Amino acid sequence: MRPARARSEEMTMQQLMGMMQGLQEAMAVSKAEQERMLADLTASQARNDELHRTNEELRRGWRDVDEPETTTPPREF
Repeated sequence: MRPARARSEEMTMQQLMGMMQGLQEAMAVSKAEQERMLADLTASQARNDELHRTNEELRRGWRDVDEPETTTPPREF
């Protein structure tokens, strides 16, 4: 039979091992969440770039409509 102190230290080691395992699992979950968030951010940035390009195209189109044509009026004889 082990002395009480040895059993107490063994239990403490078991508790530490359990805590370490729990932390490792939490880190794995956190890493998966970070990867998901990075994928969402990347998709959001791509969508933002697409919207920016569309916005610029629309602005150019409106400028063309707002600017009067610079044609010479017909001459009257």
